[in-house]
Amino acid sequence: MSTASGRPAIGFDRKIDIEWLDAVAGRVAAGQAPDLIREHAWSILEGAVAGESVHSGRGKTLTVLSRIWITVPEQAMPLREAAVRGLASATGEHRPAIHWAMTIGTYPFFFDVAAGMGKLLAINRQANLSQIDRKMTETWGDRSTLSRALQRVVRSMVQWGVLRDGPAKGLLVPRPHRVPVPDDIGELLFQAVLLSHGGGMPLAQLRGHPALFPFDVRLTAAALRRSICMRLQRQGDQTDFVEAVQR
Repeated sequence: MSTASGRPAIGFDRKIDIEWLDAVAGRVAAGQAPDLIREHAWSILEGAVAGESVHSGRGKTLTVLSRIWITVPEQAMPLREAAVRGLASATGEHRPAIHWAMTIGTYPFFFDVAAGMGKLLAINRQANLSQIDRKMTETWGDRSTLSRALQRVVRSMVQWGVLRDGPAKGLLVPRPHRVPVPDDIGELLFQAVLLSHGGGMPLAQLRGHPALFPFDVRLTAAALRRSICMRLQRQGDQTDFVEAVQR
C-alpha cells in the first residue's frame, strides 16, 4: 500500500470502534461473501459516521475496516485464516487481541504507532502524544495528514480498552495489567509482528516486542515447535530464532 509518490500510505486514518470490528469479523468467520459483509458494515456505520459516498467519512471508515478483515492484503491471508480459527473460542477479553493482530498485520502505520507507544510505556509507564508524533514524523516523513491519523489510531486504541487517557491532555497510560492470552492467540500476535517486521527475529525479542504492549504472551519454544504457521530454529549462539512459514 503506497501513494503515487512511492511513499507508503498511512491508510489507517479513521477512528475504528471495537464493536464494528466484532461485527465484521463475525461475518467473515461465518463465511459470508465480501460484498455482503461490506453492505452490513455500511449499515452499521449509518448514524455513527457521516456520509453517503465512498469519499465521505463513512466510506473511508469502511475502507479501513475492509482492509483489516474483509479484503486483506494477499500476504496477510494466512494471518486472517489463523485469526478466524481463533475467533471460534475467543472470549470477550481476548477478542481485542485478535483484532490487534489483524490491524498490526495489515497497517504498517498502526504497527509503528503501537511499537513507539510500547517503547515509551515500558520506560515511563506513560506516553505523550507529542512524543509519538515526533517519532512517527521521523519514520514516515512530515505529512499534513500524519498528526490527524495518529490521533485516530490512538483514539481507537483507547476505545478498544488497551490504552487510557492520562491526567493531562495528550498523556496516555496503559491498562493496569497486560491481558494474558492463550497460546493460539499469542501465536497469532507473533505471526502479525513477523509479517509487519518483514522477517524473522529472536524469540526473546518477539516475546517482548513493544507493539504487543497490551498483551501478556507467554509462548514457549516448545509450543512454537508445534506451530504450523511459524518455524523455530536454534542458532549457533543458542538463540531461538522464529520465522513465519511461507505458503
